Amino acid sequence: MDSEDMYKERRKFSRFPIKSRCWCEAKTITMYVEMLNIGQGGAFIKTFSPLPIGDLVKVRWKSMVSGQEFIIPSEVVWRREFSSNPNLPPGMGLKFARIFDDLEKEIIVSNE
Repeated sequence: MDSEDMYKERRKFSRFPIKSRCWCEAKTITMYVEMLNIGQGGAFIKTFSPLPIGDLVKVRWKSMVSGQEFIIPSEVVWRREFSSNPNLPPGMGLKFARIFDDLEKEIIVSNE
């Protein structure tokens, strides 16, 4: 069981698949990365340079449905390094610091 599977068991909110680019800003680095899933409580960010667990980041994501931009304070709660398995992309699991009502509506509309 990898760190993502262990964290999935503790999730309070569902995640939905998405392929969308976003900015991920940490203390010393800003990355333009791909978000592969999102839910009300967090997201998975694909990157070959995952940040350390516990790092605080700001995710800037613009909805492809409404065009609304969200700035979401988050924490890295797990990470996965590169592997030869294409079903396990490298990246990091983020936990959102708070719940945004508008974000929940956006996720629901995006997945209808």
